[in-house]
Amino acid sequence: MRTMIARGAVAALAATALAGSLAGSASAQTAHTKKTASARTVHTKKTVYSQKAKPTTKSIRLDAGCNFISNGRKKAGQACFKKNGDRVWIRDTARDGMRIEVRGSVNSKGQPGYRCYGNYKGGWQVCNFDRKMAEGHVFLWYVNKWKGNKLKGTSDEKMMVTS
Repeated sequence: MRTMIARGAVAALAATALAGSLAGSASAQTAHTKKTASARTVHTKKTVYSQKAKPTTKSIRLDAGCNFISNGRKKAGQACFKKNGDRVWIRDTARDGMRIEVRGSVNSKGQPGYRCYGNYKGGWQVCNFDRKMAEGHVFLWYVNKWKGNKLKGTSDEKMMVTS
């Protein structure tokens, strides 16, 4: 029980840190920020690995590693994380002018961050983070829907172990 509570606390911290760290869209974006605490300056380095999902003719089995986002009563999109190969599968299921993204992080400080985004093509698309994700860590992720630069919705969080 204590382990579950601790993991929940880690997930909450990661989500809070992740919200501010995933604004960019470059393939590997690094930003330096300064924070003042008392009389000292602290430099932090934020890295976000961002990929546009590539179309695939393959399909994926929906299981516990999948997450969904709705658009009112209809499903707007779905995404799955497969730890074998650290791949994010994403599918936009509604022709509503919004794009679906997966955003996530591998530790409690939100570093590094991962972003996989696609567009409406009617099928599955894949982002491959195999060489970017650390092995054996918890990947905390969720699905967003965006209209332009405005966030229109967020799914529940999922936690999966990378391999």
